[in-house]
Amino acid sequence: MNQELFNRIKTLRQPLLDIAHKHGTPIYVYDAQEVCRSYDEFTSKFKEAGESVEVFFAMKSNPCRQLLKTVVEQGGGLDASSNRELTLALEAGAKKIIYTGPAKKEGDFELILDHADRITVNLETERELTLLAGMAKKRKVKIRCGLRIITKSQSGWTKFGLPLNQLREFYDKAMNYPAIDFCGIHFHISFNINPDNYVKTLKDIYDYCSKNFSQAELAAFKYLDIGGGIYPVQTWEGLYPWNADLELAACPKGTVEKIMNDEFQPRFIPMTINPIEKFTRTIAGAIKDHIRPVLPNVKIYIEPGRYISQNSLHILLSLTDKKSNNMGILDGGNNMIGWEKYQNFWYAPVFNLTNFSVEKEIPFLLYGSLCTPDDIWGYYVYCSNMQEGDILCLPYQGAYTYTLAQEFIREIPIVVNMSDI
Repeated sequence: MNQELFNRIKTLRQPLLDIAHKHGTPIYVYDAQEVCRSYDEFTSKFKEAGESVEVFFAMKSNPCRQLLKTVVEQGGGLDASSNRELTLALEAGAKKIIYTGPAKKEGDFELILDHADRITVNLETERELTLLAGMAKKRKVKIRCGLRIITKSQSGWTKFGLPLNQLREFYDKAMNYPAIDFCGIHFHISFNINPDNYVKTLKDIYDYCSKNFSQAELAAFKYLDIGGGIYPVQTWEGLYPWNADLELAACPKGTVEKIMNDEFQPRFIPMTINPIEKFTRTIAGAIKDHIRPVLPNVKIYIEPGRYISQNSLHILLSLTDKKSNNMGILDGGNNMIGWEKYQNFWYAPVFNLTNFSVEKEIPFLLYGSLCTPDDIWGYYVYCSNMQEGDILCLPYQGAYTYTLAQEFIREIPIVVNMSDI
């Protein structure tokens, strides 16, 4: 495990223990300092690469109210994909909002038009265009819009948007609606451990636009919205060696016994992710080469989700019952993360803050408190020993955990600010 993580946990240990003793467990602990650090790192690396970007945080990665407020205070916008998320964005005081997502209906557009002065809509289909144009005309409101496009680099995501080769036709139809300010292009690429597909898509946009639009038309485009989560280099996570391809939905027979006997070495396979500097330099270079020549006036919007949210939350739990020397039950269940993430798919380090050690990680089966056997937090703990009442922490687990939390058997725990000691 990365020495930097150990150093951070040593610093976090006492504040997290103080929070657990004050508020009890299970809880999420929100770390605003980490969010600010990630936000600043993300934007500054683009500036160093020669490209100024506007951040629109993808709320689906973590809609925690404290996190949204921090992003807005940092000057960022929010990317919403539902009325629920849009309402949270408005409550957070966001002045810049992008509304993205398929199957938009009247209810979505009603709320959007109520706040048209701060919202840009990425449309997905001609039906959405026609519906929004008619509603905006009735309300005498003009709304900024773009189209979500897909290329070969978005293979498997065909439920979204329209193929790039339909952009010209869509543009012509949008120009017929006075209430529509059609001025943008959006694309999205997920699960990015390198920037290759960004470059391919930006080049595809160059090739298509240079052949199908006049210079005057291209000069009128106002934004290019680049969506998709970039992993932070310090994910603090890894793949289980027995499920490195992420295809198994359950442990193969005998796997837990092998884990408890410490037969898997290494215990996890670290993710290999390109540094943020490579992402920003490569994307900025592709924008310079492929976008500025054809779309000279667009602002570049970027939608980081995981990069900002990953380190935003720490999960605190207590060992309620020690059932044996290598198995116990914690007071929180995986309803806090919404699925069997740590049971079958992703290793994440667990630290015993009470009996603390970064020198020794022992096999210890960590069951959650739900009334189901499919409720496991992990299989290893950094500790000196394990005793009932010990406070355990899964640090830096903010992306797609709180988002997916659900009231299954137990309630969703509260979020406590790191500063609330």
